[in-house]
Amino acid sequence: MSTTGRLQRIKLKGFKSIQKMDLELAPLNILIGSNGAGKSNFINFFKFMNKLLDKELQLYVRSQLNGADRTLYFGRKTTEKLDIDLRFDFNGYQATLIPTTNDTFVFETENALFYDNNNHKNENHTLSFGGEFESSIREFSGSTITEWIRLYLTDAKPYHFHDTSDTAKVKTSYSIHANNRLMSQGENLAAFLYNIRETNAYKKIVRTIQRVAPFFHDFIFEIEANEMIRLRWKHKGSDDYFDATMLSDGTLRFICLTTLLLQPNLPTIILLDEPELGLHPFAMQLLAAMMRSASEQTQIIASTQSVTLANQFSWEDIVVVDQIDNASNFRRLKEAEVTAWLEEYKIGDIWEMNAMGGTPE
Repeated sequence: MSTTGRLQRIKLKGFKSIQKMDLELAPLNILIGSNGAGKSNFINFFKFMNKLLDKELQLYVRSQLNGADRTLYFGRKTTEKLDIDLRFDFNGYQATLIPTTNDTFVFETENALFYDNNNHKNENHTLSFGGEFESSIREFSGSTITEWIRLYLTDAKPYHFHDTSDTAKVKTSYSIHANNRLMSQGENLAAFLYNIRETNAYKKIVRTIQRVAPFFHDFIFEIEANEMIRLRWKHKGSDDYFDATMLSDGTLRFICLTTLLLQPNLPTIILLDEPELGLHPFAMQLLAAMMRSASEQTQIIASTQSVTLANQFSWEDIVVVDQIDNASNFRRLKEAEVTAWLEEYKIGDIWEMNAMGGTPE
């Protein structure tokens, strides 16, 4: 696992379709469920936390979530506040936000916690005494606990490589210096690959791409004016160079996913919303293998609608998401639910047969 550990448990009340959640998390977590069950809301909660951490919460709530009333479960008439409780290996973060009259949020409480080896709360650092519009987590706070919390949450960015249109950011030029961390939409993919081109991880990335796209030879790195770079590659058996516009949508997404999962220094947590989009079944098998391998060093939370992708995982990895009484319900799959089926079927097939939930009622 990452040196910062992992997110052990999340308690959440009042966010979007999530009325109440208390979910234990493993190194690998595959969310399965029908359309509208709440999988994407769970993934997007981490984007909410990113904006909270970056002190852009109010702008995000207003511009992207259409206000606090739309963010709360069935609005403020039903849900008075948003409660967040995150438990990491030895640290914790708790916050309560309440809606304001102008449809934003204000912090009622915000705390950073430390737990000892006996799982007892040992320290409580009050970050906000109430009334703040933005988080009081600071980059250099002087508190080791608070800095650990920031490290955990900084990496919790959902990755979306769905946009492969002509104007997709991954197809445009980007600064060669923006190469420290792969961005959430792959916009700096070329710069990131350029930065790791001398590593063994880069060689593995290229070999893995070739298994899905045998025509692919290697990436070509040419610095443009103003120190910009764009994704270029060489076709086997040809001296011509091509750019990202000459790749199929599925191939381009697979390149992004392969780079993310095989990079030399994995982030603390990787969040993926339906990563199988546009992928060939064989590519899904490779994707699942990379996810399983990466989960030995980091934590992965991914949602899927694909039976083929779900079939690549164990029942221990599965989180079933259902809509029950107009609220998203999250539960880890139990062995007793599927034991009788596993002798003949894979987990995705059992899901497709509606034998364990996660399908429309």
